[in-house]
Amino acid sequence: MLPRILLALSLVTSTVLGQVTVYTSATGTAAIAQYTVASTDQTVLVAPAPPADFNPATFIQLYDGGMTGMGSPVKGDLFGFSIELSVSAMLMGEKGGEIRPEFLNYCSVLASRGGGLTIRVGGNSQDRATLNLEGNPSGRTIEKYKGQNAAPTETPEVHFTLDLLHVMAEISKLVNVHWFFGIPFLRTNSDDNASLVVQHAMSILGDRLLGLQLANEPDLYGRHLKKWPEYSIADFMNETNYMMQDLPVQHPNIVGPSVCCQWTVDQVLDAGYMSQFNNQLNIIDVMHYPNNNCFADRDPQAIYPDYLNHQGVVGLASPYFPAANRAIAGGKKFMMMETNTASCGGFPGISDAFASALWAVDYSMQMAYGNFTYALLHFGGQNVYYNPFTPPPTNMTQIRGWNTGPIFYAQIVAAEALGSTGNARVMDLQLDNGSEHRAGYAIYENGVATRLVLVNYVQPTTPGGNDYTATFAIGGAQTGLPAVTPASVKVKYLLAASVNSKDNITWAGQTFGQQFMSDGRLQGDLQIETVQCNPADGTCNIRVPGPGVALVFLNDAALQSSGAEISQVQTYATTTTTQRIMPTMDQAELMSSNGRNGSTPIGSTSEGSASGAQTLKVASWLVSTATVVVMAKLLL
Repeated sequence: MLPRILLALSLVTSTVLGQVTVYTSATGTAAIAQYTVASTDQTVLVAPAPPADFNPATFIQLYDGGMTGMGSPVKGDLFGFSIELSVSAMLMGEKGGEIRPEFLNYCSVLASRGGGLTIRVGGNSQDRATLNLEGNPSGRTIEKYKGQNAAPTETPEVHFTLDLLHVMAEISKLVNVHWFFGIPFLRTNSDDNASLVVQHAMSILGDRLLGLQLANEPDLYGRHLKKWPEYSIADFMNETNYMMQDLPVQHPNIVGPSVCCQWTVDQVLDAGYMSQFNNQLNIIDVMHYPNNNCFADRDPQAIYPDYLNHQGVVGLASPYFPAANRAIAGGKKFMMMETNTASCGGFPGISDAFASALWAVDYSMQMAYGNFTYALLHFGGQNVYYNPFTPPPTNMTQIRGWNTGPIFYAQIVAAEALGSTGNARVMDLQLDNGSEHRAGYAIYENGVATRLVLVNYVQPTTPGGNDYTATFAIGGAQTGLPAVTPASVKVKYLLAASVNSKDNITWAGQTFGQQFMSDGRLQGDLQIETVQCNPADGTCNIRVPGPGVALVFLNDAALQSSGAEISQVQTYATTTTTQRIMPTMDQAELMSSNGRNGSTPIGSTSEGSASGAQTLKVASWLVSTATVVVMAKLLL
């Protein structure tokens, strides 16, 4: 405990003294918080009307031993994060001693269920990034410079330090996280900067490094004026060949070609990409968003039904299935390096609504069915709609002040649906002959049916008016196989009042609460329903609320391997002092200590983005000796 004299001095200190960041509440004279950025936008759209031909029942026949057409085995860390390089320090922490505990909590929620978590750091800002070994002049981990970039996304030039890689390594010591990292491509290593990035990423991250992404949307280099206008696949192949020969790659850990838009991945593979770079490649990847919002000419209301449509999800993923099979046949993995609801930050009323969670559950399972090894949801800064979670605006630094996006709940469902065994194989059940309004997936492990994922996209006009009942059987009836339907099953529900809901979403009765109310830990009592099956006919009836998702555990082993009975996971406290302890400092010092100013939140790398989040550094002796290196004491 601090002596009273030191505690008193701590309250009047006016300098930045330590390396530990404490996020404090606003003073009594602070201005009232306003919704000023996309991550806090309150836009609500009109939900699509229920279908006139809604079917309140559907039947699912499962088979013991597996089903023809199942996807390849996939791990529970399939549905991870893609973090834009330019905002990575804001989200994760500035230095190894300043890791944000809220970020650790969110990571722990997923890793405890799926056995681990996959994170990529990169994006548009990786291609011109510079690693400053001696540090940035400001002392910050990330510096952004506008430069002369004429690209439509107005991507800044990023200078980063080794602190970023050390933060990533420290995170992996606390939570089971593995990483992808983006290599600068535009200068084709003419200044040896890309070689430095490769060298230090490999040495610092070690076996936690899954791969190095070489190039980012190269099919847009010409269109976005990052290269010459006629930049072609042949040009890309030549530059990739030069980079491959020049980089200190010691084993196959390169990921590419990371195309998104103008070229198809099949065209690049046809040009010899996988065969020519076979010795360096580990994973073939793509990047894709269902809609382009970079030019603000799309009406969210008009396209809202597209995000509540199973066949729309099938149309997103299935064009990549042939390339995934080619990659697997060539001894490589296949992944979606970056995706989300729409490019350039997403849409108000869709990307930040419960509809996005339903869509993302469906999309993640569809990609698992299509042999994707990883699929990563992209993060921007404050001024985007689609983030799985977002730190509070810089004028609202407080305990439990993070915003949890609805889409993060989908990542929890996906992690539990796939579990931690690494043997999950997914089958799209095509409910009701491919209904648009519902989706169903069976998950098998070693030939045994272990889970069902059932989605109901319909927003009813009256509560319960569009629930449906899914009746399933394992074997029996006309299958010619023994009936092995269990006597009972466990069910967890993802629920919200409406497809438009932005908060108070629940997963098995637990929630991250309202906007500005989270510290990355689920709150409330865990609710797992037990459903008794019908021994007379070997069937089981599962209610699927509209809108909502039901995750059905068909045996106890499946429940255990999903971490599904834990009501709370290993988490990290988000404060080490009471809210009454309010260190103060000179405003000029504060304005220059982290970021630019309190009125400018960190944004995305797209047009209109902003930079500069503030944190308040205080003397290290303010922190309890029980605090771990990440500003937080471990909660058991």
